Amino acid sequence: MGIVKTTDAHAGTPEPPPPASAAPQWTRPLLPAAAYLAVWQVAPRLRTESVGAFLFATLLSLALIIWFVAAFARTVHSPRALWLNLLASGALVVPLRVALVAGNPAARWLFESVPGLLDVVFVWFAGSLGALLSRLLKGVNLIPPVAAVLALVDIWTVLLGGPVKQIMESENPTARAVTQAMTVQLPSPKAKGAAPIPAPAIVGFADFLFVAFFVAALTRFVGRPSAYRVTLGALVGTLCAYMLLVFFTGWNLPALIPMAIVMIGVHWRQFHYDRSELFALLYAGLFIALTALAFWHFARRTAPPEPAPVPARARE
Repeated sequence: MGIVKTTDAHAGTPEPPPPASAAPQWTRPLLPAAAYLAVWQVAPRLRTESVGAFLFATLLSLALIIWFVAAFARTVHSPRALWLNLLASGALVVPLRVALVAGNPAARWLFESVPGLLDVVFVWFAGSLGALLSRLLKGVNLIPPVAAVLALVDIWTVLLGGPVKQIMESENPTARAVTQAMTVQLPSPKAKGAAPIPAPAIVGFADFLFVAFFVAALTRFVGRPSAYRVTLGALVGTLCAYMLLVFFTGWNLPALIPMAIVMIGVHWRQFHYDRSELFALLYAGLFIALTALAFWHFARRTAPPEPAPVPARARE
């Protein structure tokens, strides 16, 4: 059999140019961050008597900052990159936050000169730490028990006399400075005249940390883009509804409870346990419930009694 030279029908035809590459993944968090900063430039300049305008600005900025930290946790995966982000953001924001607690006027001026910018860096720092901590999880089945334990701890710290509750209710100037240093104030309009516009809402450092923690774990173990989108939508919707509850009731509520509900409720099909593991989770759940009940009972018993009303003096 001789060697036959064949001619490729497509020989000499130039290959079509490759499609334009998509934007780099690291740009994903930039859009919500820029939008959040834009809200900060607009909302505080407004003067209004409308509570609806206050709620709109608060919920919009909350949605954007949650989107930012979730997009960061989804985008940055490798431990090396997370460490670099943690060190860079920490070097920028930690000294300034410490200086704020110490009452440094230069730190105060810098904090107020570019509204929202240092808060974005602070949330970047929280997201880096949360995504890095999520590397401790070795499997998707660990998400529900970790979420339950974190929710219990958050209940204690916020509602049952823990450090967050004590600091938030303290009148001490140092405690107030610590509160400002460890929270992010959301932008809102100013009151016009004597209009009863509420005080700006604040969100704690740990809330952003654990948004990143859960989103990073979900991205690593599940990986489907649709799972991220569903999680982000559920987190934004639930936490915005939670913020409305805080607004209308005036309560300080732990944000890790709705986060845990979202992570377990939305992705319950991803968790697979054998019989012994299910019983272990049941026992752990009962233990957590009893512990929370004990904390609540102890907090009620140790709460200072309300002062007795002083009878009004009889008019002479």
